[in-house]
Amino acid sequence: MNIHLESQGFEPTPAIRAHVIKQLNFNLANFESHIMAVDVFLRDINGPKGGADMKALLHVKLDVGQPIKVESTRSDLYASIVLAARQAKRAVRRTLSKQRRMEKLALRHMRQFPQF
Repeated sequence: MNIHLESQGFEPTPAIRAHVIKQLNFNLANFESHIMAVDVFLRDINGPKGGADMKALLHVKLDVGQPIKVESTRSDLYASIVLAARQAKRAVRRTLSKQRRMEKLALRHMRQFPQF
């Protein structure tokens, strides 16, 4: 899985990079064959003022359909990353399930009306 990490407002530490990779591998490992790339954007919205201002935005590029975009904002960056990775997992599962249903429906339709 190709993971690209960018941050705005701060420099990501090696611990943050490791946490991002660990969470994405943990949550998206079952779908790795369908994922082309994951772009991770981390941002500190208000800087040192505090509050729920750490945003994690994930763009998951699949081999089918549009990219999936998931966003999470929390006061703790690590919690924001965990939540965004879980949301990405659910979104990828839902998208791939929908794609399989569409393929089965198309095959069923082809069997009903064979073309000679």
